[in-house]
Amino acid sequence: MTIPILPKELVEEILSFVPATYLKRLSSTCKPWNRLIHNDKRFARKHFDNAAKEFLVFMLRKNFRICRISVNLHGADPSAEVKGELTLPDPYFKNSADQFKIDRVFHCDGLLLCTSQLERRMVVWNPLTGETKWIQTREHGGTFVLGYSQDKNKSCNKSYKIMGFYDRSSEFLEVYDLNSDSWRVLDGIRPEWYLGCAYRCTSLKGNAYMLAIAITEGVGLTLSLLKYDFSTEKNVPVVPLPFPSHAHSFSEANCLSVVRGEKLSLLHRRDERSKTEIWVTNKIDETIEGAVSWTKVLALDLSPHLQISLTSNFLVDEEKKVFMCCVRLREDGDEDKSKDKVYVVGEDNNVKEIDSGVNASSGCWPTILGYVPSLVQIERAGAKRKRGD
Repeated sequence: MTIPILPKELVEEILSFVPATYLKRLSSTCKPWNRLIHNDKRFARKHFDNAAKEFLVFMLRKNFRICRISVNLHGADPSAEVKGELTLPDPYFKNSADQFKIDRVFHCDGLLLCTSQLERRMVVWNPLTGETKWIQTREHGGTFVLGYSQDKNKSCNKSYKIMGFYDRSSEFLEVYDLNSDSWRVLDGIRPEWYLGCAYRCTSLKGNAYMLAIAITEGVGLTLSLLKYDFSTEKNVPVVPLPFPSHAHSFSEANCLSVVRGEKLSLLHRRDERSKTEIWVTNKIDETIEGAVSWTKVLALDLSPHLQISLTSNFLVDEEKKVFMCCVRLREDGDEDKSKDKVYVVGEDNNVKEIDSGVNASSGCWPTILGYVPSLVQIERAGAKRKRGD
């Protein structure tokens, strides 16, 4: 029996619907498939549009490394388990002890932007394909968010960019364009607000959303939700919050997150005696002009002994009504004896505790984030155009 040979176009169409992690395993099947999966930008864009999205959970641990967390939300008793660490190749150091120490991480389209307060460089990394791009920064530290600009007339073309400013000198915003491999200062935009924490920034549909604290005359410190549009390189009108504007206090907790790459979620706690509220927006569609609306999906009574500071990233499953966050537990206030934990909390306030598996004496603050694997390729300045560009 002769096995029929399918037309090349039909094979590509079929493969474009295979989820990214499974497709990665198929890349070693034959050379044509390997080239298609790793080198064809047109196919990568088509796959991003066609394939079912996978949703993974990553955690940045105390040892400056990222690991995967396997989460099971089926049944009445949700659970989670810490898996192995991801390997980030560092071209500057062969000794693993000297490698890049990640202390902040952001996600956009399957790409991770990893930064370090200790170095004047950062990296854009696709963990699925292993591709990286190292970028020099002007100073140590800083807050950076990855996004993209997009021509509305050419929906398939995305130009990835990084917006950032330095915590100690936030007099202007800078933008790095991965296509041109260059930094430039944005004219006419001055960040007259306080924004220095990773848990206050997130990327959604290519744009940056940021919780900002501004000084308002007659009121004092007020909280706002800002949106930065990478296509126009401008801050758009403030996104309304689900609660009335009020004077912000430092006992108040507010954090941003993204739900399955489609919606914003906001953690809000008025003070230490209040419930912790989780709000979720309607689906954010950048092609349709429409008002943002919020729905409260959880209101949790979190016991003080859990030591949840609510100053780290969190995740929420809107359908299962489950909340996940990272915490650092200190013994008698001693940082050297601290341990990082992952809490999984249901709407019944029942808390499941998972050990991160790392007990380093010092390190970065734990961070949890959702990750959607993709074949997206990282733009490089001066690179030759590949098929489908």
